[in-house]
Amino acid sequence: MSQEQELWRLEEQFWVGDAAFYERTLAPESFMVLPAPVGVLERAATIESIRSASRWQNVSFIQKHYAASTADIVVLAYVVQADRGSGNSAYAAQCSSTYVRIGGSWRLALHHQTPAGQANEGRA
Repeated sequence: MSQEQELWRLEEQFWVGDAAFYERTLAPESFMVLPAPVGVLERAATIESIRSASRWQNVSFIQKHYAASTADIVVLAYVVQADRGSGNSAYAAQCSSTYVRIGGSWRLALHHQTPAGQANEGRA
């Protein structure tokens, strides 16, 4: 499996995985920047929110972009289409994630989501 494939696989697991996955794979100093009312979550708050949230069931990435800034820093950018497996749970957003290699393993340092309906608001 290529490095790029490995990172896209990890990215999908952040959408469907459980709190144990987050504990293993989030960087020690990580942030999630999520739509209001959630806002910015640090690592511990992110893990706690996953414990109580229903997880996504169906996830697909389109318009995928991969940039290896250095050997130990990679950025993914994409549009996600997801749902929780029930009626009226469809979600689409523009996302970016920054991964860092720590001790030979990839860790998510920053994830950001902008819901698709808000992506073009405020443009000049």
